[in-house]
Amino acid sequence: MSLIHELETRTEGADQTASMRNSPIKVLIVDDHPGVRAGIKNLIGGAKDIVVMGEGANGADAIHLIDTKKSDILLLDIELPDQRGDRVMHRIHEVWPKMKVLAVSSYSDREYILGMVENGAAGYITKDEAPVMLLEAIRIIVRDGKDWFSPRAIKNSSFAPLDEQILTEREIQILKQLVTEQSRPQIAASLKIDEKQLEKYLKLLMNKFETESMDVLKLTAQRILARQAS
Repeated sequence: MSLIHELETRTEGADQTASMRNSPIKVLIVDDHPGVRAGIKNLIGGAKDIVVMGEGANGADAIHLIDTKKSDILLLDIELPDQRGDRVMHRIHEVWPKMKVLAVSSYSDREYILGMVENGAAGYITKDEAPVMLLEAIRIIVRDGKDWFSPRAIKNSSFAPLDEQILTEREIQILKQLVTEQSRPQIAASLKIDEKQLEKYLKLLMNKFETESMDVLKLTAQRILARQAS
């Protein structure tokens, strides 16, 4: 590749990134309560850089909207009349893996939060937190390409913010093994360490991510590795 061609390519990429940042964020809203949809649209209406492209009331609507409306992010309720949000999320992630989804729910139970994240949601916020944090969440997920979880979601699910975490090469190796669903003896054998050493590393990782749950640690590993791959 010539220097001129390389510079042209870099400039082109920078122009595309700038264009993405300057264009409005296109949002879809799915919630079975018209009043909630109206409230979200009212919040978004005050932002010059975000625009609502469509809305729906159930899981089928969510699938149809994504399929027919070019958009950047879906704001998805969890309790829908035809199917639960985690099932809708699973379908979305399966067919449109790059589609960003922010769960917007009345519930802050760990089961609901983990169910959405396990199926590919990029973030979670409760409806009573939305008036203060929703616009920030949308911008961070779409503009910065980062996961975003509200303070209540982090507290109730044991998630820790990822951006401040510094991981060693060995810790990354362990996280990669965790997502393969191998047993601990198998992981230790793969890494050529004994099980006691593995337990030490797992304890350190749990401390680093402020959790005592292996399930949460595995989900955290999935999020970190997915981010590294993107």
